[in-house]
Amino acid sequence: MDDFDDDEWAEMQEMYINFTFKELKNLKKDLRIENMEALQTFGHNTKGSGGMYGFDEITRLGAEIESLAKESELDGIVKLFQNLETFLNSKIEL
Repeated sequence: MDDFDDDEWAEMQEMYINFTFKELKNLKKDLRIENMEALQTFGHNTKGSGGMYGFDEITRLGAEIESLAKESELDGIVKLFQNLETFLNSKIEL
């Protein structure tokens, strides 16, 4: 982003990754109880926020999670959560 120097931008990205990772961990309980509304909201929010922080992959995964939650496709959401967790883990140490 133009308003931030490289160090500030990297710090913001790191905070976003850590926040999203914690949210993902917290939502795993919603997978067990099949809380599709919470899963859909998470997908929607990550779809909207990932690109703002330069993470188009998070945006893509969020959109897919949101879509599958609307269809109550739990197996697909589990796989996407695994993909998102792998991506986030690769970015923990930006």
